[in-house]
Amino acid sequence: MGKKLFLTAALLSLATPAFAADIIAPVPVKAQIAASIFTWTGFYVGAHGGGAWSKWAGIDPADPAAVWSSVTASGGVVGGQFGGNYQISNFVVGLEGTGAWSSVKLDAGGPFGGGAGFTLALKNDYIATIAGRFGVAFDRVLLYAKGGAAFTRDRYSANNGLAGALAGSASGSFNRTGWLAGGGAEWMFMPNWSVKAEYNYMGFGAITEQPVTTGNLVATPANVKLNIQTGTVGVNYHF
Repeated sequence: MGKKLFLTAALLSLATPAFAADIIAPVPVKAQIAASIFTWTGFYVGAHGGGAWSKWAGIDPADPAAVWSSVTASGGVVGGQFGGNYQISNFVVGLEGTGAWSSVKLDAGGPFGGGAGFTLALKNDYIATIAGRFGVAFDRVLLYAKGGAAFTRDRYSANNGLAGALAGSASGSFNRTGWLAGGGAEWMFMPNWSVKAEYNYMGFGAITEQPVTTGNLVATPANVKLNIQTGTVGVNYHF
């Protein structure tokens, strides 16, 4: 009986280390690598801000005798974005929509012409886009280009600077649709969070603007071209 107990105990002592080794055996290296692969695939939402520069070219509707000219203005933009990415190998494709409040505004004395006392204000009060993104991922860094459609609004106001019966003013609001081309870089600096820097150029071509006038000021229809450039930084949360 004693020999049997001794033999059983010996067998158990030999089996226990082998069983424990099976339990704590390390995960194969390939499995660890597969589990740690990063992907940009998914949806995101975020915010951005920065600067914008507008250039209008045309003839002042309130001064048809003026020659074709151009003016520039600058200001800030603050807004948000949402979108989605899909990664195939190192390539990332996606779609993004943005909307931003804009303070791009020019206040001047007849920048397209105009006489003494004549004032005119031009403003883009919002900028919105919807565009595709096409990029190359270097792990948590994404370099991308984008292209699509852009939307904004010109707000026009003018005053002839006169008083009494000679006073006159003009105003108008004109929505525009154009195209966008740009690009940027994005870095996933911690799980679910990324930062980005981006540049965009938007071309809106020429539209006919016809302000509404009051008093002693006549405004004629005029074709006015517009382009806008933006430089922004932003942050995204990825779902």
